[in-house]
Amino acid sequence: MISQTFSTIGPLGVVIWQTLEDLGIAPEPLFADAGIEIGPLMDPYNRISDSAFRGLLTAIEEQPIDRVFGLHLAKFIHPTTFYSLGVAAYCSATLGDYIEKMVRYYSVVTTNDVMSLERDSGNSELCCLTWTANNPEPFPSVREDGIAAIFVTILRVATQNAFAPLRIFLARPFPEDNADQYASFFGCEVQFEAPTTSLVFDKQLLEFPLVSADPDLARSYEQLTEQYITKLEKADFPARVRNELVRLLPTGVSGKDAVAKVLCVSTRTLYNRLEEAGTTYREVLDDTRRLLAEDYLLKGLPVNEIAYLTGFSDTANFSRAFKKWTGHSPIGFRELAISRDEQADT
Repeated sequence: MISQTFSTIGPLGVVIWQTLEDLGIAPEPLFADAGIEIGPLMDPYNRISDSAFRGLLTAIEEQPIDRVFGLHLAKFIHPTTFYSLGVAAYCSATLGDYIEKMVRYYSVVTTNDVMSLERDSGNSELCCLTWTANNPEPFPSVREDGIAAIFVTILRVATQNAFAPLRIFLARPFPEDNADQYASFFGCEVQFEAPTTSLVFDKQLLEFPLVSADPDLARSYEQLTEQYITKLEKADFPARVRNELVRLLPTGVSGKDAVAKVLCVSTRTLYNRLEEAGTTYREVLDDTRRLLAEDYLLKGLPVNEIAYLTGFSDTANFSRAFKKWTGHSPIGFRELAISRDEQADT
């Protein structure tokens, strides 16, 4: 099934590359297998897709690394890793302001999950940072380790080591071989197999003044951050249109006016935003139908049912469109895929 587009800021890939080198692991083949080029990642406007990111982290988990990789990532994190957001947060007046900026603009870092600041209802003196998954596809455990390690580290740096978590919850299985490294790194109790990854700390730390505070720089870099997010949202607009089409097509609705309505924009705005992203409504519609049809064919659904699910009035129209998109009839496409799988198994 087609899923929402998720991505992570490119410079984090540079941090992963540096960490691999530091641990004596050659990063080139791992990045190449994941389809990631290191050069473009220097630019924060170049982002890593969730599939490439997941492939890279999976390959890393398979490496014979003695240290916990996710914890080791923190060694190479710098405020500029997160582009303007990192600098804007670092120049905040207090730790609470720092965290508030990180929460508000967290999509700069990644759209795979949402960061939130929560007060502990059972204890008014505690609060916690929590990361809740947006992406329904799970990531390797190393990512949860990295999230906690990176944010504990940058909060320690911002407060000159005054930030001290009281408890860490990690949404990952219990590590049988190196659990002791977690308590040593975080300096507190670590609980595994939690529903979400979170950092619990004393609420009074939110008022901690930052020596790096610079109101003018904070405002300037916050404006840059807002511009970045605006550009990111424009680039992701085709994905939003595609997501609504996936939902609407089985109901027989595929018109631009209906999609614009559910996205709360005018039809003209729909056209303009797609044009800004370098595509058209027809291209997004055809691409969505093709990807859905290919997925359904590989799952073995009948052709007449696929025609209905992709919003066609009948099988003949669907078959003509599918051949135009792929060069194969629906049945021919499925037979070719089966043949390739059989050859791969032999």
